[in-house]
Amino acid sequence: MSRSPGTDHVVLLVSSNGAGMGHLTRLLAYGRRLPEGLRPHVLSLSQAVPVVGGYGVPWEYLPSKDATGMDSGEWRWLFAERMREAVQRLRPAVLVFDGTHPYAGLDAALASSPGTRAVWSRRAMWKPGRNTHQLAKASWFDAVLEPGDLAADADRGATVGTDAHRVGPVTLVDPAECSDRASARRALGLPADGPLALVSLGAGNINDTADEVGAAVRALSSRGVGVCVTQAGIAEQAAGRDDVHLVRHFPISEHLAAFDVAVAAAGYNSFHEHLRLGLPTLFVPNDATSLDDQVARAEHAAARGWALSARTLADGQVDAAVDALLERGPALAEAARAADPGNGAAAAAELLASLAGTGARR
Repeated sequence: MSRSPGTDHVVLLVSSNGAGMGHLTRLLAYGRRLPEGLRPHVLSLSQAVPVVGGYGVPWEYLPSKDATGMDSGEWRWLFAERMREAVQRLRPAVLVFDGTHPYAGLDAALASSPGTRAVWSRRAMWKPGRNTHQLAKASWFDAVLEPGDLAADADRGATVGTDAHRVGPVTLVDPAECSDRASARRALGLPADGPLALVSLGAGNINDTADEVGAAVRALSSRGVGVCVTQAGIAEQAAGRDDVHLVRHFPISEHLAAFDVAVAAAGYNSFHEHLRLGLPTLFVPNDATSLDDQVARAEHAAARGWALSARTLADGQVDAAVDALLERGPALAEAARAADPGNGAAAAAELLASLAGTGARR
């Protein structure tokens, strides 16, 4: 397919559902850095997809199997039909799928549009021995794009050593785009004065000190540190308390300067945002993930002197961990910033642009 100068061509960004917003956010990081002449368009299984509209990116929602209540066979048919229709309608120069499990039907949709180049954006750090059967699906794509991981030296998963176009760690925003402390707190509606911590551990009970979230909140509050959470359900448990605040903003990364420290899971996005943007963090990895090796990621950061890591905050371990965070966290965060290799999102966008100008799929 020829690409005439001055004509916008679509880059179709397709995200799987996942447990959070990582896939969608990573695609948006690529899309907002595409050069003139390429126009991002998002099709996502995530119910959070409307957030991309804030960046002026058109979007479509394709409900996941769980969201539809369909059985697997019915949903696979729906996915295949929606993908085929979208590819036929948009005729994208490039289609990018971000996920660790390319769905059946995507290959047929690509075959129906031979002018579309295809890229698998495939995050690494898989748990050892997991998901190996998916690697053969690389043959559906013209290129595999691997967003870098600061913990890559600790990666023992199936993607290690495979053929891929590797770029630096990808985050949606860069340090120059972030607010200063005062502006960030105003934007989030937080107190102007006093120390604040971001607690982002997923679901939890703020009133149960045997729970990870509850233990973190108790330890921080007892040391005079206000707590900010991102889930309304957790905040509602703290009704009447003036030391717990709900923050709702996308992307929260542009306002991380509002917080003095963080206690967070070690998913790809939060891990790289906190380290690249200099937020002192105690990582509490979620080991219940099906594939993402958060334990290896968090422990590597601790070994490199970039952050703290704790497998649990229960069993009386939280106080020592929070004391270490408040005392050592700022120095560790500075070390992480000094080791920052830069944002790989621009290099990823360059790859997509190069593919957009090279014609039909091989």
